[in-house]
Amino acid sequence: MKLLNFHRLELIYFLLFTLWGVANGQVTVFYLIYLFWFQELIRTIVDLFFIIKQQKTIAERWFSAKNSFGGFFILFIYFVFIVVLFGWMVNFKNSELLATNIGVFVFKNWYFNSTLILFFIEYLYFRTQVDNSNLKIEIFNKRHIILHISIIAGAIIQMILLPKLNIDNQWGNALVVLPFLLLKLFLNSQSDFKTNKI
Repeated sequence: MKLLNFHRLELIYFLLFTLWGVANGQVTVFYLIYLFWFQELIRTIVDLFFIIKQQKTIAERWFSAKNSFGGFFILFIYFVFIVVLFGWMVNFKNSELLATNIGVFVFKNWYFNSTLILFFIEYLYFRTQVDNSNLKIEIFNKRHIILHISIIAGAIIQMILLPKLNIDNQWGNALVVLPFLLLKLFLNSQSDFKTNKI
């Protein structure tokens, strides 16, 4: 099977589990932003593994690990912001959404966990099939921009749009999820397997 087909498969299962989760009231803004963050964490860890694997000496491996610190630090900043703002503060008065967010955070959300597991398997396979000689972990990359956009969009939706629309049903939940699905579709369309990007 071609790598491009695996890329399309990732989009299919992402949409499948997300829409299924929406239908069952298990997807929130926190769920989606945290999912994007976790996918980037998986990419970074897998990339670091393949970078270190190519190094021949302990000193070179240590140097590679040290150089990746900036990328992990940026992800840590995002993690704190996402968990505190979207996981807790924004939904503090809504016990149902707060419980859903906590379920996602402690890995008790089946839709979230399944998406992550499949993504890990797919990305690990992808890295075994391409040339990783020029692979490096950047402090800031285009996927971090996606996280930025997701956070801004999530804040606008949660703090401005939803209070005005006053929608509290599955259709309202679907409306909240729609911008993130469009963002994911756009991100996938911009990915390029031929240059080892995913």
